Amino acid sequence: MDNLTNLKYVEVPMIVLLDDGISSTSKLLMGLITTLTMQEGFCFASNKRLSNLMKVSKRTITSCITSLRRKNYIKVENEPNMRKIYLANIF
Repeated sequence: MDNLTNLKYVEVPMIVLLDDGISSTSKLLMGLITTLTMQEGFCFASNKRLSNLMKVSKRTITSCITSLRRKNYIKVENEPNMRKIYLANIF
């Protein structure tokens, strides 16, 4: 996760890109989550880390994650010391 310089791009699933019901920021966050998920099978980045990467507030990240969850694009599991974000079965 800390070595993001090796990442060349983010990949936004087409179903998310074409969804008029979510913000552009949510779409970009979905691309980042998708790319980070490809490394470990899930994304474990905190809202703070995601907000720093995207140059938006933690509140914006929280709102975007909620939006993506409601649309069933992602699933979030909260474990004692780690949150895991998984891609929903949209591919």
